[in-house]
Amino acid sequence: MKPILFFFSIILLICANSLLTRLTFAQSGGTFQIERSVIAGGGGKGAGGAFTLDSTIGQSLAGSESIGGNYSLLSGFWAGGATASAPRRAPFDFDGDGKTDISICRPAPGEWWYQRSSDGQVPAAQFGAATDLITPGDWTGDGKTDIAFWRPSNGFWFVLRSENGSFFSFPFGTAGDIPCPADFDGDNKTDACVFRPSLGVWFILRSSDGGTTIVQFGIGEDKPVPADYDGDGKADIAIYRPSVGQWWIQRSSAGLLAFQFGLSTDRPAPGDYTGDGKADAAFWRPSNGFWFVLRSEDFSFFSFPFGAAGDIPAPGDYDGDGRFDAAVFRPSAATWFIQRTTAGTAIVNFGLPTDIPAPSAFVR
Repeated sequence: MKPILFFFSIILLICANSLLTRLTFAQSGGTFQIERSVIAGGGGKGAGGAFTLDSTIGQSLAGSESIGGNYSLLSGFWAGGATASAPRRAPFDFDGDGKTDISICRPAPGEWWYQRSSDGQVPAAQFGAATDLITPGDWTGDGKTDIAFWRPSNGFWFVLRSENGSFFSFPFGTAGDIPCPADFDGDNKTDACVFRPSLGVWFILRSSDGGTTIVQFGIGEDKPVPADYDGDGKADIAIYRPSVGQWWIQRSSAGLLAFQFGLSTDRPAPGDYTGDGKADAAFWRPSNGFWFVLRSEDFSFFSFPFGAAGDIPAPGDYDGDGRFDAAVFRPSAATWFIQRTTAGTAIVNFGLPTDIPAPSAFVR
């Protein structure tokens, strides 16, 4: 190549590269890989199956969501990209498919039975005694609910690992306490917790570091209703005061919240019924089978009938859409009625009249 032709080739290559740094176009189809390095060390590499990526360099906000065939990519340019939040987990999900499973505890023989929503199979286990209080939750952090209970006579917790069927136990609490486990430290593991009505004190054993949190919050008549009311990934200390129908919530990020919602005979059943990532204050009214939900978005409420006197409320996310579904277990017929927000109403015969539905474990 002659020197002058080589010189002009270099000039053209520089101009082409400069143009590419100023223009971006929608790219779609095929299996390909994108590498880009931009201001402040942003960008990065996206590689995988077929997907579509639309982006603009120089925007004031960092990136946006791009969704395609095999995955979702969150990409930011000015500050090195965005971090995707952890997926929400459905309560009482024994098979880890993101859906609450129909499940019961049979107190007399200490048996547990659950119907896996993933394949319809019905595993069973014997674990516990008639006087134990059931406390199922993801104690090991594998994304599956573990069979568990608290023994009031000696304050011991027992957990049957979903991974391999082995169990562990430890003491935490004393006779007269109310077990109220939840993920208070945000590590995706259930923490042992008891509310001591005699003192109005909470004792929380953090799974993240083994430390104990002790908080005075509530009075003797209160019912513990911990849940993630502010959407920060951590359960909040909270109580329902039946005599005046009051909720008191010590939100871990947003501070103290108190309001009146309900009657003394109502059964509080908080959960994320609206799908905004925050638990809503809610209750079921045994006298007429109505559900009442106070929206976390704007503190308006809605209500609807689902169930009848004698039913046991057992809410959960049975269709895996990120929203709690109203559900009841009718002991007289050993039948479940589930009002799924996406999949419609389900009626399932499962259990015996003397069984305790696992999703009712923390409905007070």
